[in-house]
Amino acid sequence: MALQPCHVECIGVAAQTFQALAYWFCIPASQGPQDDLHIYLVPIDKVRAILIMGTIVVLLVPFVVIALRYFKVAPLASVLGVIFGAAFIGFELSHRSIDFFVIGAHLAPQFAAASTPERDMLLQRFIVWNEMAHGWYFPLMLSYLLASCAFAVATWTDRLKGHWYYLAPIAYILNALRLLGRILSTFAGQRWLDSFNDQLYFPIVFVINGSC
Repeated sequence: MALQPCHVECIGVAAQTFQALAYWFCIPASQGPQDDLHIYLVPIDKVRAILIMGTIVVLLVPFVVIALRYFKVAPLASVLGVIFGAAFIGFELSHRSIDFFVIGAHLAPQFAAASTPERDMLLQRFIVWNEMAHGWYFPLMLSYLLASCAFAVATWTDRLKGHWYYLAPIAYILNALRLLGRILSTFAGQRWLDSFNDQLYFPIVFVINGSC
């Protein structure tokens, strides 16, 4: 059976749910970079990372399907949605691949087995990586925001059909607002939005993915 957009959304919700439960009950809270490196060695964190990477790859399916479906009524928005969606997938995969295969698979075990001088050097490398990743998140989130805006425009015509058709554009609009909040909080110093990006991250993502 071919993979459908609804299947992808269900997979995404399941992966996000697993991640939330892992953080709540299994993965210890971090107090700094050293704790972060030790968390990479926790088996359930490795499973979490693989699941999230897998769901990011299959996101290309709903992006392409939606673009093809709405190309006749909204060609520009459909094409832009795929372009920005593919850019988001590329940014996200490159970041998570380095994080998993380089930091998690090599740097974290080296840090755990190293002597004190070596640990300081490895910790410094990890801090530099985190600083680079912080900057990498700007084009990552911006591309997903623009993809969500484009797909919201493309699916907007279906809202007049009634029933459940209005949920798709609303979900994309909510996702764009969520991403805008994360960008403002992370890069524009709007700390009052931190609660939406931290404690409310999973409930908001669950509602958005469940509505698509």
